[in-house]
Amino acid sequence: MGNLFREIIAGLCAAIIFLFLLPVNSWSTPREVTLFPDSAHVVEVSKAKIKTEGKDRRVVAVTLPGNADMESFTAHLPDDAKLKIDDVGWRQIIRQDETKIANLRKQSKKLKEERRSLQSSIRALETQIQFWQLQTKAKTKTITDANNMSASIGKNMRKFYHDKITMEPELEKINKRISEVQEELDRATGKKETAWEVTLVLSGAQANEATLTYSYTISGCGWQPLYRLEARPQNKHTVFSWEAEIWQSTGEDWNHVHINVATLKPTSTIAPADLPPWVIKPRPLHRYGMEKKAMKIEAEDRAAPLEAAEEAPAAPQQVRESTYSVWKIGKKALPAGTRQRVKIQEETWPSEFTHLLRPSLGNQSFVRASIQLAGSKEIPPGTALFAVDGAILGKRNFALAGKEAIIFFGVDPLVTSTVQLLSQKSGERTFLADRQTYTWDWRIDIQNARTSPIRALVEEPNPQPRDERIKLTLKHEPEPVEKTPSTLTWSIDMGAGEKKSLFTSVRLEAPKDMNLDLGWRR
Repeated sequence: MGNLFREIIAGLCAAIIFLFLLPVNSWSTPREVTLFPDSAHVVEVSKAKIKTEGKDRRVVAVTLPGNADMESFTAHLPDDAKLKIDDVGWRQIIRQDETKIANLRKQSKKLKEERRSLQSSIRALETQIQFWQLQTKAKTKTITDANNMSASIGKNMRKFYHDKITMEPELEKINKRISEVQEELDRATGKKETAWEVTLVLSGAQANEATLTYSYTISGCGWQPLYRLEARPQNKHTVFSWEAEIWQSTGEDWNHVHINVATLKPTSTIAPADLPPWVIKPRPLHRYGMEKKAMKIEAEDRAAPLEAAEEAPAAPQQVRESTYSVWKIGKKALPAGTRQRVKIQEETWPSEFTHLLRPSLGNQSFVRASIQLAGSKEIPPGTALFAVDGAILGKRNFALAGKEAIIFFGVDPLVTSTVQLLSQKSGERTFLADRQTYTWDWRIDIQNARTSPIRALVEEPNPQPRDERIKLTLKHEPEPVEKTPSTLTWSIDMGAGEKKSLFTSVRLEAPKDMNLDLGWRR
């Protein structure tokens, strides 16, 4: 009993001596974290003990994760403190793991030992198998000896092969488990085996401890937005919900930390393919010896962008500065290496639904929601799940900036269009007028097979002459509600099961000797 008591006292003394030998470092939990997509800004508050070095030098040491950016480190003392920070320095040290990470390391080490043991056993079996394989070449004096040798070889080979086949799947399982543990360890530590020891030199009144507030930027943390947009045409609104998936791999768990996410303003939208412009122009004349040059000029002319803004104005583009806003999530517990989903927002957006058809590209119609919001939104690019009345359409990228948005919810197979060419007279040349003429007449049929009324938007290319000698005459029934140099747009209200038609007639006149390129719609 006396020996046991002496051993306990000796162990306690050793532990106390070990604690005194440790550096006076302050470990603390973050108080507030602002997560960016691939990093985080961390604010910590710590009551750190002041250590005196030499005669007048007083220092405080704090420890930061190994993936902290030390160039971003800042620290300050309370305004009423009678101390000030004179200097800051840092160095890398071997990290002191938390219990969770230490257990993962022990688990990884144990699995690797088991793997080595299995590998050794398998190699020993392979050596024994090789030995008995060589015995098949041994010479025997009698048939009895040969039978005995054959039986021994068969018995041993069967046993060793059975043991090897049994061990190999176990080895695969261990390798898989080692990979899983290593991935979990990497997520928890950010693949860093070291930490940062930051030393702050203080001056001022004598004190035993100081309340430090310091901040830094750290990698291995982040968040990504996850959206859901569900169109409800009957109710004339779109339900928008927004979640944030957050994670951190600093090597220490975050408990009761104020977490914010910083959002970037988006610059992209979702839209169907643009209509190709319908350009009618004279072909360049190919002179003798200039064929290749003329062909090159013609190819460049076809590929060149539209030259005159009044003929086909470019789509306006909005340029935004890279500012961000912050969403405050509140206090959360986020263990190292884990991912969590937190709800950011859910809103109902008033929406005007139409079906957009571009018959010259195909018979499909796109469900189009035009959204007007009361206030400006800053929704960063992310993955969104799109749905219509509960039916999942799929995932696409989504972003929104401002008060207005056009959102497409895929193809509606119950609303279709067909194009029928009624007549075409091409290449007619009049002798007296010294002119050539072309005429086209076609009909576009719009079918609404739904059991509810819809509004269809039909867009078709507007022919664009590239020479003032080319004269175009267009007739439409009904007339488009909007005309631009490149696009004609009709807005058509259709009842359930209703079919409507659009008629278009185009007449072209040009000089008799002009070699015309009639464009893609000839």
